[in-house]
Amino acid sequence: MAVHEHIQALYMDALHKHLEGDLSSAERLYREIISQAPDAAQAKHYLGFLLQQTDRLTESVALLTAAIALENNHAEWHFNLGITLARQDLKRSAINAYTKAIAIDPDKYFYWTNLGSAFESCGELDRAEQCYSTATKIDANCPDAFYLLSALYLKQERYTEARHSNYCGIIAAPATITSRIMLAQAYYELGRIEDAVAVLENWLLAEPDNPVARHLITAYRGLPAPEKCAVQYVEQTFDAFANSFDTILGRLKYCGPQLVHEYVAGLTPAAANLDVLDLGCGTGLVGEMLSPYAGKLVGVDLSQAMLDQAAIKQIYHQLHKADICDYLSASNGKYDLITCMDTFIYLGQLDELLAQIYRQLKPAGILIFSTETLIEANALGYQLNISGRYSHHPEYLTKLLCNTGFLINNIHDVPIRTESGCPTPGQFVCVIKPD
Repeated sequence: MAVHEHIQALYMDALHKHLEGDLSSAERLYREIISQAPDAAQAKHYLGFLLQQTDRLTESVALLTAAIALENNHAEWHFNLGITLARQDLKRSAINAYTKAIAIDPDKYFYWTNLGSAFESCGELDRAEQCYSTATKIDANCPDAFYLLSALYLKQERYTEARHSNYCGIIAAPATITSRIMLAQAYYELGRIEDAVAVLENWLLAEPDNPVARHLITAYRGLPAPEKCAVQYVEQTFDAFANSFDTILGRLKYCGPQLVHEYVAGLTPAAANLDVLDLGCGTGLVGEMLSPYAGKLVGVDLSQAMLDQAAIKQIYHQLHKADICDYLSASNGKYDLITCMDTFIYLGQLDELLAQIYRQLKPAGILIFSTETLIEANALGYQLNISGRYSHHPEYLTKLLCNTGFLINNIHDVPIRTESGCPTPGQFVCVIKPD
C-alpha cells in the first residue's frame, strides 16, 4: 500500500509539473514511475504525450503504444497516438488510431476533424468530407470543421459549397476575431438578411458617421444604388490596408497587372515611350508592369496611404491624390494609354467617366480596364453588391463604349480575383479611340 501511495504521489507531482509547463521535471518523474512500476499505463501515456510535445516522435509512439497495450479503453490515448503517427506521415496508422478513438468516444468533434484530415491527405476526399460534416453536427459552434470543409470543396472546385461552408465558419467563429464586414456578409449569404442588417445597424449606432457602414447598409437593405462610392468610403477602406495591399492581392490571386502586361507587351508595333495615365493606381501594381513601356507615367488615386506606397516604388513621374472623375475634368493631358484596373468596381454609372477618358486619349489611344460581371441584367446595367463594390453587365458596357465612340479591341471573361478561394467573375476590356 505504501508503494502504491508513493507511486501515486509521484504521478500527481508529475502531472502538476506537466501542466505548469515544467516538462523536464515532469519527464524525470514519469520515467522514475515507469522504472519503479513498469505497468504504469498512465505514466507511459503522459510521458509519450510529453515526448510528442517535444518532437521526440519515435519514442513517443513506442510509449503510447505500450500504454494502450496495457489499457486500451481510453479514447484520448488512441487519439494522441494518431496525432503522433500523423506527424510522422504514417497516415494509415494514424487513421487506424483515430478510428479506435472514435469507436470509444464518437462525440469529440476534433477526433473527426483529424480523421478527416488524415483521409484527405490520403486522397480519400469522400471519406474526409463525411468526417468533417460529422464534426459540424457534433459542434456547430466550432469553425474548424466548416473551414476544413470549405478548403476541401475548393480543392474540388465546388465553389458554391465552399462559400457556404466558409460563411458557416465565420458565423461560428468568436465575435472577437470576426470583422463586422465579414459577419454581415456571412449572414446575408446564408439567407439571414435581418441578422446581416442588424450587424450594420449596430455598427452605425456605435459609429453614426462611419462611411464604410453607411455605404454597405445601402446594399444590404436593397436601397437604390448611388452612382458611385462615396469618397470617404474609398479613402477609409484603402487607407486602412495600404501597407498590406500587395500581399493581400497576391493572396487573392489578383491577375489585373499580369493581364495588362500581356496586352501591352503584345502590341504591334512594340510599345515604347508611351504617355500613360494609371487611374486608381493604388500601390502601383499595374504601374510596375507599365513602367518599361512608359516615357511618362502618371498615377491618380483617392487614398494618400496607397499613393505613399506607390511613391516608394519610384516608377511614377507624377502622383495625384484625387477622385478620378474630378482629375479628368480638370486635366488637359493627352495620353497614349489609360488604365483603370479594379477601379470601375467602385463606380456604378460610367458614362461621364468614359467620356472624360475618351477626351484625354490621343487618336489611336488605348483604354484598358476591368470590371466585375453582373450576371443578370437590370434596368441600370450595374449593381451595388454587399461586397461594397459594383458589378456591370456586359451589354451595358458594350453599348456605353460604342456610344462613347470607342472601338472594342479585346473583351473577355476572366476571374479577376478570388474571394474565400472562389473566383470572382469579371471582364478584361481593351478599347481604342479611333485614329
